[in-house]
Amino acid sequence: MNYDNLPSWWPSDKSWIIQDCLEGMKSIPTGGVDLVLTDPPFNVGIEYGDDTDDNLSDENYAGWFLERLREMERVIKDGYPIIVFSGDKKIHPILDAVEETGLTFHHFLKWNKPTGQRGLSGWVLFYRTELALLLTNGKPHQNILNREILYSDTLTVENTRPNDKWAVEHPCKRPEGLYEILISGFDAPVVLDPFLGSGTTLLACRKTGRIGLGFEINPEYESIIRDRSMADVPELKGIFDWRNEPELEVVSK
Repeated sequence: MNYDNLPSWWPSDKSWIIQDCLEGMKSIPTGGVDLVLTDPPFNVGIEYGDDTDDNLSDENYAGWFLERLREMERVIKDGYPIIVFSGDKKIHPILDAVEETGLTFHHFLKWNKPTGQRGLSGWVLFYRTELALLLTNGKPHQNILNREILYSDTLTVENTRPNDKWAVEHPCKRPEGLYEILISGFDAPVVLDPFLGSGTTLLACRKTGRIGLGFEINPEYESIIRDRSMADVPELKGIFDWRNEPELEVVSK
């Protein structure tokens, strides 16, 4: 298996599908995914260029996210990770949604970005850190975590700059290096991003030898996703084969 293969159950000949992930994830079998890595709308009034309402009440935002989180919980393998980025102002509705599931919360991962926000006013502090929730579906599998790569809860990675190769037109850009660390930190061959955006997850998957899959609701980003997901990357070996996965040891929560 290599990064060009797609699972037999994936309903497309492309690794991405332009569709609301709530509907799209219903086509994924239970336990079909090894890692969910995603950056959903933060509900802070950002214009994404589609019908996404990014200015819901906290209660409605929690309900909107909970519907999608339940599908993530279903498609992730038992003991495998879900990583969800969240803005600090709206993290409480995300946590409320997590409490309504059977998922286990382990850590806040902190993305430290030295080239973060520069425009300051009033009580706004220099915005250098962004949070992500590290969750698992039940007790975590101990031997899928690569501590040589992911050993700290704080990851210092430069933010995307306008002149970077993949500085695409998207309101919430993510540096591919950050996603490469998170993906490489787990022995997880099949990675799903329900909120694909500009396709950073797919590019990072190709560069780390994983199979990346994703949904994006806005068709305007499809050409960007296509260009990035088909980018030339070095041939990678040592891809995991989930069909012959051994029984994994678990540790208590």
